[in-house]
Amino acid sequence: MSQVTPRETEVIRWMAAGKTAAEIGTILGISPITVNTHIANAKARLGVFKETALVAAALRNGIIR
Repeated sequence: MSQVTPRETEVIRWMAAGKTAAEIGTILGISPITVNTHIANAKARLGVFKETALVAAALRNGIIR
């Protein structure tokens, strides 16, 4: 299982806080499309298919708290 990048970790943290891709994009100063790319890459790295599973896997693996 690959480790996620610092930016992917940041996006996952905001996802766990309930933010949408558009909101995360505004917060981080990037486009929602870029946010979705980070989400897709993180899901692939952690071997999950849904966004809720991504947050759960990040919690389980100590990527976020």
